Amino acid sequence: MRIGIDVSRAFANQKTGTETYSYQIVKHLLTLPEAREHEWVLYVRPNSKFEIKNFKLNSNLKLKILNYPRLWTQFGLALSTWTDELDVLWIPAHTLPVFRKPGLKTVVTIHGIEYEWLPAYENWLQRWYLPLSTQYAVHSAHKIIAVSEFTRDQLIERLGVDPAKISVVYEGTNFRDPKRSTKIGERYLLFIGTVQPRKNLVRLIKAYLALGTKHLALIICGKLGWGYEEVVKLARQHNVVLTGFVSQEKRDQLLKGALAYVQPSITEGFGLPVLEAMHAGVPVVSSNGGALAEIVGNAGLLFDPLDVSDISDKLVKIINNPKLRKELITKGHLRARKFSWEKAAKETYRILTKFKI
Repeated sequence: MRIGIDVSRAFANQKTGTETYSYQIVKHLLTLPEAREHEWVLYVRPNSKFEIKNFKLNSNLKLKILNYPRLWTQFGLALSTWTDELDVLWIPAHTLPVFRKPGLKTVVTIHGIEYEWLPAYENWLQRWYLPLSTQYAVHSAHKIIAVSEFTRDQLIERLGVDPAKISVVYEGTNFRDPKRSTKIGERYLLFIGTVQPRKNLVRLIKAYLALGTKHLALIICGKLGWGYEEVVKLARQHNVVLTGFVSQEKRDQLLKGALAYVQPSITEGFGLPVLEAMHAGVPVVSSNGGALAEIVGNAGLLFDPLDVSDISDKLVKIINNPKLRKELITKGHLRARKFSWEKAAKETYRILTKFKI
């Protein structure tokens, strides 16, 4: 089979969850011994940071740069489906080309439909294009990969997708034990993610302030997305640390040194940082929103994301109870073992190659 993969998100300079998923799962997929039985075409954007050392190009692996600064998917990628004699096209992040070659088998990964809850996106393109492109993709693709049971259920209940089309493939961990630890007596709480309303950081800061402690810092690690003004204002007023975007190595160091990792999101399609925290040996305090309870299981403390007092109460429990922290670290390690990029790659490979061509 000749399989095309949209890796345009995989080589972003500043990777968030979707970009990390795209990079890690493609890298592990192409290293599977059975992948040598097929031809693979990787489609990238111009000026992509292509980490070629992890992708050995050979007779069955081709890289194709599509030089379209605009309409990359709907024109550049779509046109390639007519010329490249693909059997299957896989989109690891939502958007399927509309004018693709008829009869081409398609697989799309859906990471969540958060716009159902928070439609006030940054601009008109996000408000209209993201919902419409997602709905088109899930109804037009031959197979859908959902990153959690929660996301699968949302696709069925809210978008009316045929359950038979959907396979759940969990993400893996991306934590790498840092060479040097930045531990400072484990005197800080940590959040990792893009600063935007869905992440619920205003309530997290208010819950943190309710603790009344001056000896425990709160660090918010991630780039500013949209609707971040109130978060920045509160953080500056109360000495909450905003790091902005940092490298993966720095993130891993911060994670390793945290007293606890806190994920306050109103909803998540998966929640990769909580998995990385468990893998790193950091106790997790998390919202029960979206797929988070599904991913955390019994390996963390869960709270109602809309209840500041509940968030604060759970933080107090984790801060004041070393025995509980130790128990959650043990449970977290066991929980994290259930998720791996290797496993995700093998399951994705089976989906991509089971079509009858």
